[in-house]
Amino acid sequence: MQIKVKVPGSCGELAQGIYKCEPFLITCPIDIFSTVTLSDEFNGLINFGWKSKKMFDITLNYIGCKNFKFGMKIDSQLPTSKGMASSSADIAAVAKAVSLALNVNLTAAEICKLAAQIEPTDATFVEGIVAMNPITGQILKQVKFKNCQVAIFDFGGTVNTLEMQRRSNFQNNELPDIITPQLMIQSALANQDILFKPQINEIINFAMNEGALSVNTAHSGTVIGIFFDDMSVVDSVVKRFKHIKLLKTANVINGGFY
Repeated sequence: MQIKVKVPGSCGELAQGIYKCEPFLITCPIDIFSTVTLSDEFNGLINFGWKSKKMFDITLNYIGCKNFKFGMKIDSQLPTSKGMASSSADIAAVAKAVSLALNVNLTAAEICKLAAQIEPTDATFVEGIVAMNPITGQILKQVKFKNCQVAIFDFGGTVNTLEMQRRSNFQNNELPDIITPQLMIQSALANQDILFKPQINEIINFAMNEGALSVNTAHSGTVIGIFFDDMSVVDSVVKRFKHIKLLKTANVINGGFY
């Protein structure tokens, strides 16, 4: 038997902040994936970090399984400690693969809450694009965002997401049904006091003047996203700002298990 589960990573968050005194984030799933392969043809947990191992144990305990006879392997396209939901994608894929092997229908909402036991989580594995509480794992609502491409730039270095604890200074009085460019930019700028990104105002103004659809950041990471329809916008940003590195371009997609 072999089971494969893919979970998308993210380019930061479309927005993150405080709503009714509770933290929220809005997911930004992209077509760059973490893949878990489960099989009865090999043994052990391959390429598992401590978070994935912990999710494996939590899931078995939650389901009530004491004798798991399959091997599992993680293959990820996502860089770590950059704010691209690499660990969230890994642990969600682990939980889903285990549940499928045991013929248990774990919902995305259940997996959110299991993942939140390990770290503040990013629910790119929830269908669509959603607002959620990253601390509790509660899914708050579905939202809409334009299908487009995003250029992922990196300021360099790494960030410990556990230490950041998904904080943000952005106060929002309501959770929108549709994500606007202004909301994303306001959220990105509000986070500067917590995780500073040099020249972000200049980058945002330049990109928007060049025709970008919007700009976001990883509130607990080192990346910034330039959303675009025309690749010339990306080329212009690359030429103008030498202190950020273009990692790759991706498509914004619906979240979920693939």
